[in-house]
This record gives sequence, structure tokens and C-alpha cells, in this order.
Amino acid sequence: MVEPLLLPCVPANPRWDTNLLDFGKTIVIKRERSFFEQTFVFVPKITQDRILENQRRLEAAALQLFTKQGFHGTNIREIAEKAEVSVGAIYTYYPTKEALYVTLVRNHKAHMQELRDQMFSSLQDIFSKNDLSQFATEIRSYVYNHTEFWLLMYIDVIEFKNQHFAEWFHNMPEQFRSRLGPVLNKAKRQPGWCGQDPAFAFATIYLHVITYFLIEKLFQGNRHLGVSDEQAMEKFIQLLSGGLWNSTEPRPLVKSRTSGKAPAARRKMPRVLAMTSRAADSRAR
Repeated sequence: MVEPLLLPCVPANPRWDTNLLDFGKTIVIKRERSFFEQTFVFVPKITQDRILENQRRLEAAALQLFTKQGFHGTNIREIAEKAEVSVGAIYTYYPTKEALYVTLVRNHKAHMQELRDQMFSSLQDIFSKNDLSQFATEIRSYVYNHTEFWLLMYIDVIEFKNQHFAEWFHNMPEQFRSRLGPVLNKAKRQPGWCGQDPAFAFATIYLHVITYFLIEKLFQGNRHLGVSDEQAMEKFIQLLSGGLWNSTEPRPLVKSRTSGKAPAARRKMPRVLAMTSRAADSRAR
């Protein structure tokens, strides 16, 4: 009889007869290779907590390396060293490096979707100055406190041709219509609404605010509009609410290209987006 062997895993061999004996935290696997020889292989059980901890360390290490070096610029050995696990351990949980990246994307998207739903749940008078100001503040945190998510998105655009994030921005008016239908319809029925699709209007606002904060945070914008974040959002909301032209002033006269004469009737310049904030403010007063 040979001495018992302590091995990390047990290779399956159909020619061997197998008997399993469970002794608490250790499984003793008895294999008989022949009439004269026996081998005992001891395989320690890995607790669920240990499995989750290993996955957490691997994902944290991969996230740091991917967002610093890119996906293709990072190899499995670097991830293993940073997570302080063996290379083989990675393949225990993730069959490929891309599977690890996809796991990161899926987890971050789920978290960001939850945060976005929380932001939307607080919107009642969606195009009022108060709601827009609060929404802009929450978007700022949404971008500034979760830069890894946006970096994963940029990696996907550059290295995977946006394979894993394409649906995130697909038909955003319809996404907002599904999520905010009653609130958007309420705005549409208010006096003074411009007649535009409110879902389209809100998607436009959302993308503008997101882009502003992404430039500030990830592109080192450093007050790229020349004012602070708070001032930039205040001015943007004012433009949305009041338009570019003073509504009490007549539109500047423009000579006709055909006749060379100014139009007989003066018309007011249409607003950029006829918001309902003034109606909301008057109701509040």
C-alpha cells in the first residue's frame, strides 16, 4: 500500500472504483487502482465564504487593471498576482479573461441601473426648475462617484465595439417613457408645454447633463464652460426654462433674401424648449 497523497484536485478515471467518505470539512476519496495498490486523495472543502472572497478579490484586481491598462493590455497573470491567487484559481471561477470582464460589466450595470431608478423615483414635476436642479445634483454624484463604470464603458467602445453597453443608450426616449410615463404625461398636459415629446425632451436633458459631468471628471475638463458645476447647471436650466431670447421682446428684424425687405409682421423667437417651470413656480406661489 502506498502512502496517502494530498492533492488539490482529483482527476476522474472511470477505471477506478470510488468510495467517498465525508469527515466534516475534509472529503476522503478512496480509489482502488488494483488488487494490490490503493491511493487516498484528500480534498479540502472550500467554503462558500472563501469562494465569494476569492471572486471579490479577482474582480477588484481586474477592475483596477482594466481601467488603468485596458482589457487587452492586461493579462491573467497580472490579475492573479494583484489578487494574490494562483492563475489556476482564476479559471476555477471564470473560463476566460473576457468572462471576468463581462462579470464586471454586468455587476456595475445592475448597480447603476438601481441608482438611476432611485433618481427617477424622486421626480414629480419633472421639468420644473426645482426638479431639474435636484436631478442635476444627483447626476453629478452618479458620474463622480462611479468613474469605474464609465471607464468600463469606454473600454467596451474601444476594445469590443460597444458589444456590452450598446443597449444602455439605445432609444433612450422609449426607456424614459417606460420608466417615467405618468410623470412625462403630466408635464405634457400642463399649460405652456411646447408640444414636443416630453420623453425626447427629458432624454436630451439627461444626455447633456451626463456629458457635462463626464467631461469634467474623466477628461479633466476643469470648468470647461468657464464656471463652476453649480453655475453651469443653473445657467443650463435657465436656458431650458426661458430660452435664448427674452419672450417680452420682439424678434430682431431679418431682411428677406428674396425681396431684401424686412417681414411685415414681427414674431417672437421660439424658445429652445418651452418648459413648464414658470407655471410650476406660479402654482407654488
